[in-house]
Amino acid sequence: MRYFLAGTCATIAQTVSSPVAGRNVTLAPMASNLAALLSLRRSAEEEAVKALGAATVSRLRAEKEQQQLDSAAGRARQALQQETKCRATAPAVAADGLQRERYRQRLTAALARTAKKASLHRRGPLDQARIAESAAAARVRQATEERLAIEKLKARQDAENDRQSERRVEDAVGDLVHSSHARRKPGA
Repeated sequence: MRYFLAGTCATIAQTVSSPVAGRNVTLAPMASNLAALLSLRRSAEEEAVKALGAATVSRLRAEKEQQQLDSAAGRARQALQQETKCRATAPAVAADGLQRERYRQRLTAALARTAKKASLHRRGPLDQARIAESAAAARVRQATEERLAIEKLKARQDAENDRQSERRVEDAVGDLVHSSHARRKPGA
């Protein structure tokens, strides 16, 4: 690799030995720039995939926590229903009736707390985790599209460089063949 300084900007150009006549042919700096850009796009895509993995793990944790909260609310609801069924029988003593009523009120309050907690978690952390995961998936798609575009451009550039190299070789061979033929001297 040779480095040419033009003003304050450094451009990178590859020098390739020509198979004919030992000439050096300088390729366009775009070829190495595309390779560097492709490397950057690949690493950006890998980081986006890692971020998607982290977001997915976060969403799964939030969903597990939501299931636990919903399960707790379900257990509180079942306890309240069971207490309501037991209440069908009249207590023998008024104190037992008051004690059952206070217990039912505590169960109702516990159900309200767990249902509110589950609802808040569903609208808060769970939704945020889902949004973060979808945003990470969008970043992965975008990074993949950018990488594919650079790969396509690099393939075109490589094909063009190959065509130019073949033309140079053909021209050099033609020049050698043309110069090796015996020529008549003018006026002879």
